[in-house]
Amino acid sequence: MIPEEKIVIEKIENMREEIVEFLQNLVKMPSEVPPGKYREISKFIESKMLEVGIKTQRKKNNVIGEIGNETGPSLIFYAHLDTDAPFNGWTKNPYGGEKIDNKIYGRGACDDKSCIAAEIYAVKALQDSGFNFNGKLFVTAVINEEIGGILGADYIVNKGLVKGDACLIGDSLCDYPVAYRAGTFQISFIIKGIRRHAQGWPDLPSPNRNKYSGINAINKMLPIMNFLMELQEELKYKETKYPIHPDMPSKISSVNLTLMEGGVSVNSVPDKCVLHCLINTIPEQDMAALKSRILKFIEDLKKKDPDLDIRVQIPIYIEPEITDINSDFALIVKDVYKTIYNEEREFKIILPTTDATFFHQKGIETILIGTIRGDNNIHSVDEFVYVEDLINLTKIYALTALNYLK
Repeated sequence: MIPEEKIVIEKIENMREEIVEFLQNLVKMPSEVPPGKYREISKFIESKMLEVGIKTQRKKNNVIGEIGNETGPSLIFYAHLDTDAPFNGWTKNPYGGEKIDNKIYGRGACDDKSCIAAEIYAVKALQDSGFNFNGKLFVTAVINEEIGGILGADYIVNKGLVKGDACLIGDSLCDYPVAYRAGTFQISFIIKGIRRHAQGWPDLPSPNRNKYSGINAINKMLPIMNFLMELQEELKYKETKYPIHPDMPSKISSVNLTLMEGGVSVNSVPDKCVLHCLINTIPEQDMAALKSRILKFIEDLKKKDPDLDIRVQIPIYIEPEITDINSDFALIVKDVYKTIYNEEREFKIILPTTDATFFHQKGIETILIGTIRGDNNIHSVDEFVYVEDLINLTKIYALTALNYLK
């Protein structure tokens, strides 16, 4: 550990309670999407950045901070301020920000408000240590990550509001840096049927039907669901070669039937059925071939069944992404992890997609870090973050900037 790193780490240790309190205040501000009411929290984050000495602007409630100069490389810190909805079943107040047994509870405490607190206080530690930036650092807190990044990372990157040589994405698993990311696509099937009285004119094959019979949209969806489950059975035989995080169970591509809607009453033939499916693919999987196979199955099904009225939509399609782990930036991140954990930590793969794709598509070298563990209950009830993971993440942000922009 070089002397400058030791000074910065000591600054962060001395700010523990301040970092925790700031995160608690963030959790107390609802920012789930939908509905996406971000004004209060974005203004609060902006005020904290200004207090730390970061020049800021807010664009569509994205907070974009900037510090440093044009004399060297540029680095982007990323975190998102929106959260999943709290839903029912919590035993803690989802907006309480309670600290219990070195855990901070609340919706977004881990995903992803911990990363906002960490990135801002990383800059504060550098400032308080008298660090001079040889280059530029962007500090961002963006919206809408939970719904695909529209008007969030997508907007700030493609509008040129942030530009960088490298990006540290704070929205990932803790203890290991992530350089490999799976691909994903969302595919939705919308079937239209004919509503009729379910007892008088049910959807039955000939000769037990006439021109007044209903067409059951839910029944029409069953072959598609069966096909997708058979596809999952095939996919389980191909595992990724990239190392996974200890808390990540799967090494294979997955087919997730995530949401289904259909029918209006128990006594009516359902005239509509919608099935949403999320398919995550390991980097070794041919996504295009997988998509084509599904679409061909639908076309063949339509030929066999003239009563099948179906539309297929693919609103999200993200290819796998691989970062060079031997670049200067990657080696700096790896050294930082060794400093924090006193041992080598190899780069891992994560299967969930993130806003990293928008930076990667612009040719910005992107590595993910974070505070997420398997037991943090993100997108579930009683979400929390460990205080120690929050503090370690702050150190990772700070030491990466220290070594990349010194």
